[in-house]
Amino acid sequence: MLNHTQIDQLVQGEMQDSQAGLPPALQALHRATLRRCLDTGAAPSVTWLRQAAQDLTLDPTDAITRLAEVDLVHVAGDAVMVAYPFSGRRTAHRVRLSGTPPLYAMCAVDALGIPTMTGRDGVIASSEGGEVIRIERREGAWLWEPPSTVLLYGRIDQDGPASACACPHIRFFASAEQAQAYLTANPEVRGPILDQDSAVEVGRRIFGPLLKT
Repeated sequence: MLNHTQIDQLVQGEMQDSQAGLPPALQALHRATLRRCLDTGAAPSVTWLRQAAQDLTLDPTDAITRLAEVDLVHVAGDAVMVAYPFSGRRTAHRVRLSGTPPLYAMCAVDALGIPTMTGRDGVIASSEGGEVIRIERREGAWLWEPPSTVLLYGRIDQDGPASACACPHIRFFASAEQAQAYLTANPEVRGPILDQDSAVEVGRRIFGPLLKT
């Protein structure tokens, strides 16, 4: 497992830091957006987001622009398509928590972040790459199938939101050998291959604080 310093370096500047740097009202809007995704299992509408901003005495256009600038929430058309860890459309990473509709995560570490962010047990099914990876959080313990599953925390070196530069390359693999083969076949991708405990801890560090006031 990575040590605390290595994990600190890996998660520096991620969503938890982006949210913490916002004014309190924008933090509240971000939390409200995440709760809306969690409660409905669907992408909130831009109409809903604008009203939520007004309810917090924020200028809706400025608020939506600012959340996009810090890469927390992105809209397309009349829907929120990205609100890490949630995706507004179906992805390869499906998360089912107790007491919620099915949810879709932007990437593998986001999928791990949903149970830790909410404190709920649940099941993750990831079908990226053809093989189904199943991960269950049960009373705080994590069960992985296959047991050799690892997480590649990859990204490409270019400007842009995490949804474009990182999410396509943050993936579960059934073994470290498969993850290394992916890196070899895609030399533009950089990043560590995480064991299960490190992957869960990275997800907890990034997403665990997001719903806390």
